[in-house]
Amino acid sequence: MPIHPLTCIPDTATYIRSVTYGYGDKQIIGDTWLVKIDQAVSYSTVSRDGLCVPLTGHTFLQNPAVATAITTTDFVPKIIDPAIFNIPDE
Repeated sequence: MPIHPLTCIPDTATYIRSVTYGYGDKQIIGDTWLVKIDQAVSYSTVSRDGLCVPLTGHTFLQNPAVATAITTTDFVPKIIDPAIFNIPDE
């Protein structure tokens, strides 16, 4: 199976709204997009700052009936411990 490069939000997505997280000078603006892929419907909120940080996501399927949700917390725009990419010996 070939691995395709990921894009932040596909060109086929529909803009829904913008939201602000935080307060005062510690704010981040996110944009929520409706993304439909095959039978999946997803609402994805990503940062507007160009880093495309996934802030929240909700995905729904009808058959089988599935609902998922994600929330990103404590995000740091760097790899704190590169050792997580080390493949352990078998």
